[in-house]
Amino acid sequence: MKRSCTILVASTLVALCTVSSVNGQVAPKRFQVVILGGWQTFAGSSGLESGPTVAFDATYYLKSSLGFGLWTDFTAGESDGTMFTPAAFSFQDSTTFYSINQSVDIWHYGLYGKLQLDRRTAPFLLLGAGGYTTFLDPHQNYGKTTTTGFVLRFGGGVDFAISNAMGVELAVYDMFYPDWDYSVLQPVREEFQNTRFPELNPESGQLSESVHNIRLLVGFTLVPGI
Repeated sequence: MKRSCTILVASTLVALCTVSSVNGQVAPKRFQVVILGGWQTFAGSSGLESGPTVAFDATYYLKSSLGFGLWTDFTAGESDGTMFTPAAFSFQDSTTFYSINQSVDIWHYGLYGKLQLDRRTAPFLLLGAGGYTTFLDPHQNYGKTTTTGFVLRFGGGVDFAISNAMGVELAVYDMFYPDWDYSVLQPVREEFQNTRFPELNPESGQLSESVHNIRLLVGFTLVPGI
């Protein structure tokens, strides 16, 4: 056990020494690409539940502290059926209610600007804008159904250099939807929605057309050609 701990401590020290011996992982007039994975949380007023996300960023640095780039990502989410009118099935003197979720996959894409310190441990700030496309469950919507909208992406993080060309990135972003159409998440057809006991339906005003959604990411960075 002691020997294993000694090996672990020694390996950690070697890794730290390696990180501290390299330059910042930003190269002017070059691209930095980042592949990330993490977790997307959605505001409760969005009608969506949290889900895993994968992302790709490509930043071209005009100088060591300023870059512009494009991003794309994909989130596998689900609607929160308790936020919408339930399905009601009546059988003579009884009625059964069901809250129904549906899968909601979301694709984001857009452009951004990035300010970053040029050092081995490099904090950065990012502001971007673009669009989103939602892909609703085709079985529950009787065919392929998509919606689109506008998204603002802002936040920041830090890059940790492993070498001149590679590193690790931690980031936190707010994916802000200023024009979110939550009505498309209602998976229950109108003829099956509860109208017999309206007092059992969710209160109006719980859902919002303007929502902030927090994203936590970790990934690997690479400067091709170095």
